[in-house]
Amino acid sequence: MTEHSHCAIFTDLDGTLLDHDTYSWAPAAPAIERIKKLGIPLIAISSKTLAELSHINATDHLFDGLIGENGGVIRLGDQTEQPGPATETIDAARDAIRAALSIPVASFRSTSPEIIAAQTGLSPDDAARAGRRHCSDPLIWAPTDKDVTTARTIAETFGLKLVKGGRFHTLCGPTDKGAAMARMLKLLAKNGVLPSTGLTPCTIALGDSANDATMLAAADFPIQIPQKHASTTTALIQDQKLIIAPEPGPSGWNAGINALLDQLTNTNNKSEVLHG
Repeated sequence: MTEHSHCAIFTDLDGTLLDHDTYSWAPAAPAIERIKKLGIPLIAISSKTLAELSHINATDHLFDGLIGENGGVIRLGDQTEQPGPATETIDAARDAIRAALSIPVASFRSTSPEIIAAQTGLSPDDAARAGRRHCSDPLIWAPTDKDVTTARTIAETFGLKLVKGGRFHTLCGPTDKGAAMARMLKLLAKNGVLPSTGLTPCTIALGDSANDATMLAAADFPIQIPQKHASTTTALIQDQKLIIAPEPGPSGWNAGINALLDQLTNTNNKSEVLHG
């Protein structure tokens, strides 16, 4: 991969860099220290809001850039972009769904932190940060299958999707992590975080679930982290370059990154891939 002049690392958080149960990243500390010494930018790319990601970064200073709401919002330094749908569109679609259904429809953007906390188990402060959404909105409701079908049809009239996650149906746009990764690479080069050599940067991506697939598929070195409580691990992308880490969570993250950096360093005596 000597055509690449530098690398950037993009990582999912929950279940990937952060332990599924404890939310700790401590087992990944050795690999994080190594990439910081190498000067490789580390980018968070998550379903979390920018408020949540900024809070994590203010505490732990892990990331050089932030991508929230599954690619819908991007922040580098004091620059923020929103590839996702306009906030007004999200609100209008939610209100139309509420008007069309006979059941109560609340959402993260339209309810109190106390209700979000009760629904999620988050602390009140964390719930408030989770509610500061720009271009997506998890619905709080108890729908029938017919309600979901109606809501999905309404969402489509606004150019949106209604996506079922582990716990919530979420109104969102067509953005994804792969497209957001490509945009962040341009911003990193424009702002001098990556060298503007005209060569494509090397990309390393780590994720554990289906919404990470577009990011893994777009990366030069995709690393899939096994899910902690899954009995088996099924490849998220069909690509021979996919690396499956030996352990779940931050321990697997640490092992996967260190093994890959060892490989790249050994393959390139002067580490052209990593440093340029």
